[in-house]
Amino acid sequence: MKFRQIEAFRYTMLQGTTSAAAEKMYISQPAVSRLLSDLESSLGFTLFDRRKGRLYPTLEAAEFFRSVEESFLGIQKLESVADRIRNRTPSELKIACTSAISSSLLPLVLKEHKKFYPAERVSILTLPMSEIVMKLQTNSIDLAVGLELPQLAGIEREFIGNARFVFAMHADHPLKERSSIRAEDLIGETVLSVIDTYPGYWNKLDHALESVKDKVHQSIHIDTSHTAYAIIASGLSVGVLEPFAARAWSGRGVLTRSFEPAIYYPYGIAYPTNIKQHDSLHNFIQTIKSVVPDMPEFEKS
Repeated sequence: MKFRQIEAFRYTMLQGTTSAAAEKMYISQPAVSRLLSDLESSLGFTLFDRRKGRLYPTLEAAEFFRSVEESFLGIQKLESVADRIRNRTPSELKIACTSAISSSLLPLVLKEHKKFYPAERVSILTLPMSEIVMKLQTNSIDLAVGLELPQLAGIEREFIGNARFVFAMHADHPLKERSSIRAEDLIGETVLSVIDTYPGYWNKLDHALESVKDKVHQSIHIDTSHTAYAIIASGLSVGVLEPFAARAWSGRGVLTRSFEPAIYYPYGIAYPTNIKQHDSLHNFIQTIKSVVPDMPEFEKS
């Protein structure tokens, strides 16, 4: 195995396509494909299933990816740790989150936080989960907020609540008369599919539609919920989605209903294990925990 082969594999897993990986590596897409083929030959197992021009990570790829991440990020992490030691007093709070959280939970938290730290610079990075993991492991951010991460080396996690996913449709859709939707109600519909940039994470959604997967159309694939809600607002599709972004699309041509059986996903905060818990960060975390119970998207305990 050569470094460039591993790099091509890592970026393809993180970005989802060889074209996007090529942009990150500043090489051509065919060059990335050749590196992946050479790596597969060296490893002796297949990393991607190639179907209709798309790449789907194999189970072996997901297992191999975890070890690649731990090894690949080692030097970057050491550099970030050294930088943090040099700069004991942070002048900026760096928060990463998914797009849905950035438009729902985060503004509520930030409004409260700014009452105590009005002059503090806060940088908010809206990223997919794979990039959030990378920034946590390299100590590039102070805190991540979003879907609960799997247990990973160098990352501390705290659960904040379960969110029930909802069925979303255009305001004129015939299913609007129903109070709840089941998988069999979607037969014949175009149903959005989530691009799994972190292998295996969306299994609950896949299993929910398993009984009708051959009777629905899944020709539109999305990687952010705001994109999904925008497509639904145009009348092109329906979907089972996280509930947070629905706030921004309520009254803009989108209706939501409960989906049965209920699908819950855990949400949480995460931060690098060796991060310095300064007062501002501690306050931000406590504010998150105080805001969550009042949000209707989270299950009441």
